[in-house]
Amino acid sequence: MKSWIPLLLGATFVTPYAVASIDMGEYATLSGFGSTSWAKSDNAMPLLIHREIDDNDCFDCDTTFGLQLDLYYDNVRASAQLVKRPQDNWSDPELEWTYLAYNLENWTFQIGRLRAPLFLYSEYYYVGQAYTPSRPPTEVYSSILGITYYEGGSITWTQDLGEEYTLSITPFAGIKDSKDIKLSDSTFLELETDEMYGLNMVFSSNNYRWNFAYLNSEYDQRVTLYNHVVDTPSGPIVLPSVVEEEKDIRIELFSIGAEYEFDNLTLTAEAQKSDRSTSWYAMVANRYDNWTPYLTFAQQYDENDKLEADSLFLGARYDVYYNVSINAEWQYFSNKQTLVNGAFVEEPADKHANLFTVMLNFVF
Repeated sequence: MKSWIPLLLGATFVTPYAVASIDMGEYATLSGFGSTSWAKSDNAMPLLIHREIDDNDCFDCDTTFGLQLDLYYDNVRASAQLVKRPQDNWSDPELEWTYLAYNLENWTFQIGRLRAPLFLYSEYYYVGQAYTPSRPPTEVYSSILGITYYEGGSITWTQDLGEEYTLSITPFAGIKDSKDIKLSDSTFLELETDEMYGLNMVFSSNNYRWNFAYLNSEYDQRVTLYNHVVDTPSGPIVLPSVVEEEKDIRIELFSIGAEYEFDNLTLTAEAQKSDRSTSWYAMVANRYDNWTPYLTFAQQYDENDKLEADSLFLGARYDVYYNVSINAEWQYFSNKQTLVNGAFVEEPADKHANLFTVMLNFVF
């Protein structure tokens, strides 16, 4: 991955919210985004996959920086986004997408590494300036282990329905691909996708949008357990590493989300259901000048629809400038069953946690 850095000195996101960009001439633009925070929990077991926030002060658990280069010529667009994600070292960022797109009237054809269009915030997941809370609710957005992109292609058909409504339909498909995911300090996951396909639909108007998605994927997985400590009568011991492999696993996921704006009031809700879990959240936010207080409640259920965990968070966002904001946020997490991780990276001894965050977001 490091070999891409000199070529693509960055890649951000071109989203409806990334209003700032650098004009590099008639055929190119460069834009960027970033987030950094102070975060601390009152539980020793780390919270949130890829961020791992525990009861120590953390100033880099959320650190994100991305650059995006877009090249245009007639109906052709090339785009590349390079992101230092929270789980990455600065020396080894991730190429989050790189693709070619061609527009033909109401149709857009894309091929390359693409963002998986599953949720409301998927398209700008790493752009903290683009959404109200510090982080999208983990119950929904970590339901596929924080995987955000796929290798393959998509076709989007967009049609205005009268003067107020727009409908976009995007079938997509992925080719063979592999991903490595560190779930915790003692669990490492290797995934190899054999096939993947899905469908996304967005129905929008002036003050609202609905998002529908379907994903079907078959993959192999290899789980390595290491540094696992167990208590014995003679004291704690570290177990030998264990490798578990499973072939031809299939997952189906359905998601639905909606966001409505009524003057300064915004209501947002999303839900997902797969073979393994069901989760949802609802958020209300109201803007007062530069301040936007918000409240969110979320729940997570197992494959038998039994409640595993829930969370509540309360926060406020302050828009310093049109492209800079600060969040102050409190979250409360609660596991409802034993042998359940919930928002924790592993099963915690204490099933409850408070998480405090102060975050700075920006785009340029």
